[in-house]
Amino acid sequence: MKSSFSFVGRTGSRNKRKGTLREDETERSENVNDDVVRDKLSEMQRQWHNLTTLLKYSNVTPFKDRNDAGYICAYCYKTFPNPTDLRNHTHFDHEREKPSYKAGSGMSSFVAFLDIVDLKCNICQNPMENLESLTHHLVNEHRKKYYLGITDYFQPFKLTNEQQINCCICDAAFHNMKLLMQHMNVHYRNFICTTCGAGFVNIFRLNRHETTHAKKKSSYPCRHCSQVFTAESKKKAHVNTEHKGIAGDSVCQICKARFKNYYQKTRHMSQVHNIEGIKCDMCDKKFNLKSNLMLHVRSVHLKERPYACSVCSMGFFIKRHMLGHYLATHTNERRFKCDACGKAYATQNSRRKHMKKNHGIAKAQMVVNLVEK
Repeated sequence: MKSSFSFVGRTGSRNKRKGTLREDETERSENVNDDVVRDKLSEMQRQWHNLTTLLKYSNVTPFKDRNDAGYICAYCYKTFPNPTDLRNHTHFDHEREKPSYKAGSGMSSFVAFLDIVDLKCNICQNPMENLESLTHHLVNEHRKKYYLGITDYFQPFKLTNEQQINCCICDAAFHNMKLLMQHMNVHYRNFICTTCGAGFVNIFRLNRHETTHAKKKSSYPCRHCSQVFTAESKKKAHVNTEHKGIAGDSVCQICKARFKNYYQKTRHMSQVHNIEGIKCDMCDKKFNLKSNLMLHVRSVHLKERPYACSVCSMGFFIKRHMLGHYLATHTNERRFKCDACGKAYATQNSRRKHMKKNHGIAKAQMVVNLVEK
């Protein structure tokens, strides 16, 4: 069988693909025996060739990631809050080295993030709808080489300043880039977890995910309260939400300055880097992260209440609030004891409010004293 260089097929099919072009299409591209090519080139070399083809003959903009400060350049790691500035920076400062993106990378963690806003062919300047149409165009119209039958690791994004970010493949909407990148695993099921069936774009992400199954029985206690978690990531999320003021150091993603808490970092980013909070369109509150803004909108303005008490049906936005209500209202359990007067409460938050109001303790000691039964 021949034709190892050609259009790889529909980009939406996110798994290994093998096959050949139609006879009329095969004649338009160089034919080399598959086995010969596979003997000479590694999987990484073929991936890099395909990626280089897209970078050389289109205006796609690779990027490394996104953090609190903005989008990170794939070449020099500078951060840009505005994706337009990232595109201009990449075009003017890294045009010569643009094809070297991912050179020297290993296959285990290989994935390419490509911004395809206003996508076009650099040869004829024709606009392209997506990476699939671009690849088809380069092969059929300009006779560029592209390897057939290899796994797809190129993830398209349309970077904008909008609060809502949409998936380029299925148009699903997300409130931050992290959620969107997690969602992309739905479309790039290159490696499948045999335990739960989840898919991942590369073997590194699969291996990292599989550790969550191995650690299921492990316990990660919060050092500030009595809660215990099955994963370190869940414990960190809890600390950031419940104990944000006393959590560990916070780091500015722009200058790497370290701060005692989240609020000091937020004030620093506003005063030093002029990164103002994101204002809610429905009230005057501002938030440092879009994700926090969206949680505020859903809870306060949209009044979402996905968690209902099983006894009285009262609704809550956050599950722990529902559980706290249940313990305080429908049971006699009082697990959290005031360090000053000994009065016990059903939830730690109730105890904290009591200590602040009655004993003038603004930051209650985060040590749980269980009431002896």
